[in-house]
Amino acid sequence: MVRFYKPIALPSPRDQLDITVAILRNRQTEEYYAYENNDTWNIGLRSHASLVIDAHGKKATTIDRHGRRETHSIHEPINDMARAFSLEHSAHGKVFGQVGFNYSAHISGQAYIPGQWPMLSLMAPCVQVAISRNGVTVTGHDEDEARAVFDLIQTHRTGGNTHPVPDCFMSIDLEAHPDDYKTRVARAVSEINKGRFTKVVPSHIVRLPIRVDMLATLYHGRRANTPARTFALSHAGIEAIGFSPEVSLSVHGHVAFTEALAGTRLLDAVDMKKLTHPLLADPKEVLEHVGAIKGSIARLSRLCSPDSIAVKDFMSVVHRGNVHHLFSHVTGCMLPGKDGWDALAGLNITVPGLADEENLEAIRVFEPRPRELYCGSVLMLDGAEAFEAALALRAIFQDHDRQWLQAGAGVTSLSDPEREFAEVCEKLSSVAPYVVGQTGSS
Repeated sequence: MVRFYKPIALPSPRDQLDITVAILRNRQTEEYYAYENNDTWNIGLRSHASLVIDAHGKKATTIDRHGRRETHSIHEPINDMARAFSLEHSAHGKVFGQVGFNYSAHISGQAYIPGQWPMLSLMAPCVQVAISRNGVTVTGHDEDEARAVFDLIQTHRTGGNTHPVPDCFMSIDLEAHPDDYKTRVARAVSEINKGRFTKVVPSHIVRLPIRVDMLATLYHGRRANTPARTFALSHAGIEAIGFSPEVSLSVHGHVAFTEALAGTRLLDAVDMKKLTHPLLADPKEVLEHVGAIKGSIARLSRLCSPDSIAVKDFMSVVHRGNVHHLFSHVTGCMLPGKDGWDALAGLNITVPGLADEENLEAIRVFEPRPRELYCGSVLMLDGAEAFEAALALRAIFQDHDRQWLQAGAGVTSLSDPEREFAEVCEKLSSVAPYVVGQTGSS
């Protein structure tokens, strides 16, 4: 077994985001993850070992640090494979990963349309960096590689080898081509009124004309947003960055929590003297949030003692970028033998409080394209007792030949297609102004 070297420590940088982006830019031709949790950025550089499940959930590929690949058919539950991989490699540090939206359908045996992105991918990095207010630590499977990252950080801290972050922002018309989305919303309202569904969350895609400079977008977008978690990834042929408004699941020790976030108002439209009034006085938004709380409780009931589940910060108002949301914190105590993988299948259900089957049928009916990572989760795992999953929202997605933004809105019997499209644009506008085009892209 390769030895995992003791951490190399440095004093805390003045600007954690600045040094994070500098490290990622220096290694951007390699695979990486970055995950911001509270005041700490955790970075994983270059794959030491990877597990990739294909979009159909039928093939698993393992990749070692030298790029050697082994692919085989899957004959066991995917969550068991993922659990085994993460436990094996967490002994040497954190494991990062992503689960696509279709993961829940696959695990629960429901029908789905496969996309092009991996259903699940996990990466144990060669080098790990933790950047917090208390300092910087660097660890690595290869001492020379870890030392090179340490030297880069040291140089950056002393003002050497710094370059301005590009700021050639794209011009993105979020309100172009609204008819498709409004038509789907109107059809959803009609089906809800017929009793087929109680709620639907259709999403809207905005295609971007040129390649995205993902790290410049991370830099500028994080400056302008107030996310619950931030993530950036380039692994297994896909790229994403996001300013997630919501923690899908966080497990530390024997305590787990999730967040109910539903109900949206544009920040500019809120009377600051009556900050809580517009959302709390809107029956649709309140009803939507109550459903989200029920969904969060159901999510935790998969791995927590029912008597321990509690709701805190009930229906408070939180600021996420350019919008406000209704927010509740739901927490519980873990049952013996349970871990985050036991709840993961329900993390990306888009209509909280409804049965999985009804959720997934609503997506199939009102969503014309596979969701890929949108409304899936980005993961950071640390041993058997630490499991972090950020909902993949307020994000930019990019692969070899596509780049896009995506957002959705909750549709009920009270919904108006014009208002739902406006809400989608409000959510997209927390990201769109900060998308930087890649130099030389056309």
